[in-house]
Amino acid sequence: MDDRIKLTRRKALAGLATVGAAGLGAGLGTSALFSDTESFDNNSIQAGRLNMQVTVDNILHSTAIVRDNTAISPKDTADGNSVTITVSDLKPGDWLILEWEAEVFFNPGYVQVTSVDGDYANQEGATPESETDTSSPGDLGDALLSTVWGDYQPSGPSRADLDYLDPTTDLNDTGLTDYEIPDTNGVTASGAHYTTMNEAHDVYKTGVLLRDRTTGDPLEVGPGGGKDPASFWQLLELPTGVGNDVQGDVLTFTLRFDAEQVRNNPTPFSGT
Repeated sequence: MDDRIKLTRRKALAGLATVGAAGLGAGLGTSALFSDTESFDNNSIQAGRLNMQVTVDNILHSTAIVRDNTAISPKDTADGNSVTITVSDLKPGDWLILEWEAEVFFNPGYVQVTSVDGDYANQEGATPESETDTSSPGDLGDALLSTVWGDYQPSGPSRADLDYLDPTTDLNDTGLTDYEIPDTNGVTASGAHYTTMNEAHDVYKTGVLLRDRTTGDPLEVGPGGGKDPASFWQLLELPTGVGNDVQGDVLTFTLRFDAEQVRNNPTPFSGT
């Protein structure tokens, strides 16, 4: 008697299918024991910061008397506070140089300087007998010259150390690179025409953006920017030929510095 198990091909395939089904069932039955968890905890997003401080220094004067009669209070750095500059007893032939320095922290920024229109005023002072024009407003704003310079290389106590007259304060746009003594009307030997305080105010009252002297592009000030700090020098001078009409007159003005971030700002101070 032949007791060997005889398997046909169909029986063999059916057996394999049964084993496969059993294996699949085991897999399904144990799948709940596998697990995996991923998490991203304590996430935060911090907005960037931008802070500007502006320092003014009265670096040079025509005489010790002008120096002694020039005060900056309560301190010379504006950073959340206001700074007041007072010049008293200014006489024909007197001059002084103020150094302005703007610093921007945390992120680079553009800087704009504005002479606040609502704060600008010429007041008629005492009216001594020698005055011929005693009507208001005062005459100091038409007599006092105010120019902005891009560089100062001190070699001695002289205005000649000023370089690169800013075009905003040159009515003839001559590109003057070295200081020249003006006449009473503010005109120099090479034809540059320095602005008076009134004329400079008319330019700056709408805001002047600090620009790179070489390229003319808006100047980036601050970390990662092209320059930090950004400096310019303001020369105030009362020509010797000024007459008696400025006696006792008082000129008041406010310079406001504004900063805007560089990033995502292709047209700074455009209101967009």
